[in-house]
Amino acid sequence: MSGPDRQRALEQYRHAASSYDRHMWFARGTHREAVRRLELQSGQVVLDVACGTGLNFEGIQNRIGPGGRVIGLDLSPEMLAVARERVAAARWENVTLVESAAEDAELPAEPDALLFSFTHDVLRSPAALDNLLGHARPGARVVAAGGKWPPRWAVPVHAYVRLQAPRYVTTMEGFDRPWTLLAERVRELEIRQRSLGGAYVAWGQSL
Repeated sequence: MSGPDRQRALEQYRHAASSYDRHMWFARGTHREAVRRLELQSGQVVLDVACGTGLNFEGIQNRIGPGGRVIGLDLSPEMLAVARERVAAARWENVTLVESAAEDAELPAEPDALLFSFTHDVLRSPAALDNLLGHARPGARVVAAGGKWPPRWAVPVHAYVRLQAPRYVTTMEGFDRPWTLLAERVRELEIRQRSLGGAYVAWGQSL
């Protein structure tokens, strides 16, 4: 099975940007748990990997306050355009948006925490993980969340994941256990499955 396809991802999100927030309603609970698992403190720097339209920004801001900083990284200019509108509407002055592939990104600060939220392609790229974790402070909190193949008995969930996932990922490689490459790079990774096994949240600390 082939790995992530950067050009295909750009095309997917060019079309998805305007309706992404509406289509992600089903994942709001997973988003909230992922941010909570970051265990953020006031003043921290948070890297939101493949931040998309900035759906997680408000939850992060509520924890780090104006003295903290959010770095939103995404490959898609269309998704970042929506994120930029969200930032302007909320008047957040502590958000920096970086348009880059995760494998090539240069970050403006060392993050205290990294969030990989519904970004399966990045999680299946060793180069992306090595680059981003290499920018983090030692012991940084790392949280990943997203969809996955559920158990075979969860037939309706399996059908729903099969319908939704191809809209937002370019590879189904590793979709049964999306966190495996991260587990090789993060200490004491814990995993909690959600939605009858159709989603997950995983958390640990960088080396």
